[in-house]
Amino acid sequence: MKRTIINLCLTAFFSVCLTGCSNDFLDLEPTDSLLEDEVFESYVTASSALIGVYDQLGSPVFEGLYNPIMGDIMGEDLMINSVDNWNWFVEVYQMNMLPNYSYVDNPWRAGYKLIYDTNKIIDNAAFIPDATAEEADRLEGEARVLRAYAMLRLARMYSPAYSKDPDAPSILLNTDSETTENAFERASLREVYAQIESDLLIAVNQLSEQGDKGFFDKRSARAVLARVYLDMQQWDKARDMAKLAYKGLSLMTIGQMYEGFHTRNAETIFAIAYTREDNNVYLSLPSFYWPVGGYSSMRANNDFVNIFSNADARKNFFLRIDEIDPDRHLIVKFGHNAQVGNAERISIRAAEMLLIEAECETELGNFTAAQDALYLVQRRSNPGVLKSVATGQELLEEVLLERRKELFGEGFRWYDIKRRQLPFVRTGDHWAVLSFMASDPDYYRLTFPIPQSEIDANEALDNSDQNTGY
Repeated sequence: MKRTIINLCLTAFFSVCLTGCSNDFLDLEPTDSLLEDEVFESYVTASSALIGVYDQLGSPVFEGLYNPIMGDIMGEDLMINSVDNWNWFVEVYQMNMLPNYSYVDNPWRAGYKLIYDTNKIIDNAAFIPDATAEEADRLEGEARVLRAYAMLRLARMYSPAYSKDPDAPSILLNTDSETTENAFERASLREVYAQIESDLLIAVNQLSEQGDKGFFDKRSARAVLARVYLDMQQWDKARDMAKLAYKGLSLMTIGQMYEGFHTRNAETIFAIAYTREDNNVYLSLPSFYWPVGGYSSMRANNDFVNIFSNADARKNFFLRIDEIDPDRHLIVKFGHNAQVGNAERISIRAAEMLLIEAECETELGNFTAAQDALYLVQRRSNPGVLKSVATGQELLEEVLLERRKELFGEGFRWYDIKRRQLPFVRTGDHWAVLSFMASDPDYYRLTFPIPQSEIDANEALDNSDQNTGY
């Protein structure tokens, strides 16, 4: 009988290992696995299982490498080098994906394994015999944010933009850990985002703010909510959540920026641990970005580099070294922490929240507030910059440009183009040139196909349920 990928997870419940982070309420030894009926016998084993889910989040085929890399090379600013790319991400950069490619299949499988395991925690946390109410809430709340984070990532990858059609088919929606169903239809974007919003709102009430930013808390739950509301174009809610998410935080200094974005700092809201003890050192962001020590195959488009003024400290993230690459700019934003592959990924930070605030205030017509939020980000990298006096569409374009400059390499550009239905135009020294508008047939390339393995396994799906263009 055919079985969905979600239900395949029934045979592999909770691969548990520590991520290299420390949590102030846990002191656990890593284990290879836990039997399902043992996981919720104690708070310690349930907490260990939760840490295993965080480890899944940082997997190289999900948030550890695939998603942030693909989120930028499916844009116009960054690329995989045309030579010495080791055949990594070539089809993704060319935007020539097929439903049976590993770049399509692996994130889907990883995302649904994570979702299945969080379903188990959410459904059982309240019944752990030795857990206090606060401890149960913490387990459930963090699991809800993890589930929402994974669902949002999958929805953005495998669905059209919410702003284009909230009733369009999206991903599979399964939040029941006890289901024996072998068939799941694609839910609508509206249904998926409603579930994500619900999880995050519940989590905000269950969680407090904690010092270890390697784990989700109230602040980071609000930050993910800001992203959700931004996709939905609920500008007032996105602004409010973003402001709460960065409240009390300071932006990193220029010196901290130059340290290599490999470890959390005062600006960090959530960081994904990725250390050489836990992972393949070559399947890490610094391995692909840093000019030496790894694959070192990421490059910046010349046109993108040229939009940075010479007074902008971020321009120093780009280097021309003829001995390494005589044609394109190297990128030194993401460094190794002493050893190859030893680097956290700062997944959510205050600058992003300020830029969400600026975009939302612009859309709401609150131009002074938008200018103020934008200026806080700009002046960090260029203390002499003048505050914008633009309004309306001109101000919006300034904010979106600042998102490109501030967040490049962090996995945002693909989704920004898609959610705003912007033209996709690659020029300059790109070796895969593409150009299309939101109204053009080729715009389907900004949405991944549903994996063929899912269509083959899922009794509720057939090839007619595949995304447009595939």
